[in-house]
Amino acid sequence: METVIQQYGLDTILTEETRAWLREETFRKGELLCTTGATIDRMYFIVAGKVKISAASSEGKQRILRFKTPLTVIGDAEFINEREVLNTVEAVTDVDVLSVPYTILREHNTTNVFLQFLLRTITAKWYADSKSASHHVLYTVEERFAGYLLSIASEASDSLFYQEMRTSNLHDVADWLGTSYRHLNRIITKLCEEEILVRRRGKIIIVDLERIREKANGNSYE
Repeated sequence: METVIQQYGLDTILTEETRAWLREETFRKGELLCTTGATIDRMYFIVAGKVKISAASSEGKQRILRFKTPLTVIGDAEFINEREVLNTVEAVTDVDVLSVPYTILREHNTTNVFLQFLLRTITAKWYADSKSASHHVLYTVEERFAGYLLSIASEASDSLFYQEMRTSNLHDVADWLGTSYRHLNRIITKLCEEEILVRRRGKIIIVDLERIREKANGNSYE
């Protein structure tokens, strides 16, 4: 654990007393770290893997805000505001975290360095969320879908494979992208006809990554 703490500079923002309370945890792919409206009592520092962060729209549908990799902090805004969880966080891959109780942070870690760190992380999230909101205005559905594929990419053999892109998940993906299932399916069919994607056994594989990057037109959820 000490190597990871130093790798991400946690030793510079957490006091020795706080570090003694750090707990190592692993969330498996598909597990939820927290959900909108829930109450959590720990702050999580993601040190390995990738998570998907989404928010509920006014219609009750989940919309993707961003994907995050280390170092990412979960529970910072909730710690400051003492409120319920704002966004749902799901493990896209297996995710390793270090967590520490809020009570310990309040007792041993209200230093200027730590509070400045929280200010930076919360401000960065606000900026990223504002950018994400503009995606639904500035980018087409095809560009958003291409950016989504790039964001969940994981290498497997000589192609990019998407466990999330099972046919059964397309309704959820459509909701996350702010479009209909029918429209998303038309886009996938078009990309398959252009030999950019391939449907295989209910899953989707990218066969031309460079053209997907072109289709994304600079759009990314990371």
